Amino acid sequence: MTSKSDARETLERLQIPLGGDFHALRWDKITALLKEAKRVKYRRPKDAFGSMARYFHDLLQRRAS
Repeated sequence: MTSKSDARETLERLQIPLGGDFHALRWDKITALLKEAKRVKYRRPKDAFGSMARYFHDLLQRRAS
Protein backbone atom coordinates (compact mmCIF):
# COMPACT_ATOMS: atom_id res chain seq x y z
CA MET A 1 0.00 0.00 0.00
CA THR A 2 1.90 2.96 -1.27
CA SER A 3 -0.58 5.17 -3.05
CA LYS A 4 -3.26 7.60 -2.05
CA SER A 5 -5.94 5.43 -3.65
CA ASP A 6 -4.70 2.32 -1.79
CA ALA A 7 -4.88 4.14 1.54
CA ARG A 8 -8.35 5.48 0.78
CA GLU A 9 -9.54 2.04 -0.29
CA THR A 10 -8.22 0.49 2.91
CA LEU A 11 -9.91 3.12 5.09
CA GLU A 12 -13.15 2.66 3.18
CA ARG A 13 -13.00 -1.14 3.41
CA LEU A 14 -12.38 -0.93 7.16
CA GLN A 15 -15.16 1.68 7.46
CA ILE A 16 -12.86 4.23 9.07
CA PRO A 17 -13.65 7.86 8.21
CA LEU A 18 -11.08 9.88 6.31
CA GLY A 19 -9.70 12.50 8.66
CA GLY A 20 -11.11 10.69 11.69
CA ASP A 21 -9.55 10.61 15.14
CA PHE A 22 -7.94 7.30 16.16
CA HIS A 23 -9.04 7.76 19.78
CA ALA A 24 -12.69 7.93 18.71
CA LEU A 25 -12.58 4.50 17.02
CA ARG A 26 -14.45 1.54 18.44
CA TRP A 27 -12.53 -1.56 19.47
CA ASP A 28 -13.67 -3.54 16.41
CA LYS A 29 -12.18 -0.89 14.10
CA ILE A 30 -8.90 -0.96 16.01
CA THR A 31 -8.83 -4.75 15.73
CA ALA A 32 -9.44 -4.47 11.97
CA LEU A 33 -6.59 -1.94 11.70
CA LEU A 34 -4.25 -4.34 13.51
CA LYS A 35 -5.20 -7.23 11.23
CA GLU A 36 -4.62 -5.10 8.13
CA ALA A 37 -1.30 -3.79 9.47
CA LYS A 38 -0.13 -7.35 10.04
CA ARG A 39 -1.39 -8.43 6.62
CA VAL A 40 0.70 -5.76 4.86
CA LYS A 41 3.63 -6.40 7.24
CA TYR A 42 3.57 -2.84 8.63
CA ARG A 43 6.16 -2.05 11.30
CA ARG A 44 5.86 0.96 13.56
CA PRO A 45 8.96 3.07 14.25
CA LYS A 46 11.28 1.58 16.87
CA ASP A 47 11.13 4.72 19.03
CA ALA A 48 7.32 4.93 18.85
CA PHE A 49 5.33 5.81 21.96
CA GLY A 50 2.04 4.38 20.75
CA SER A 51 0.38 1.27 19.48
CA MET A 52 0.94 -0.25 16.07
CA ALA A 53 -2.75 0.39 15.32
CA ARG A 54 -2.42 4.11 16.04
CA TYR A 55 0.69 4.51 13.91
CA PHE A 56 -0.86 2.53 11.05
CA HIS A 57 -4.02 4.66 11.28
CA ASP A 58 -1.89 7.80 11.12
CA LEU A 59 -0.03 6.46 8.08
CA LEU A 60 -3.27 5.65 6.27
CA GLN A 61 -4.72 9.08 7.08
CA ARG A 62 -1.57 10.89 5.86
CA ARG A 63 -1.40 8.94 2.61
CA ALA A 64 -5.12 9.22 1.94
CA SER A 65 -5.17 13.01 2.38
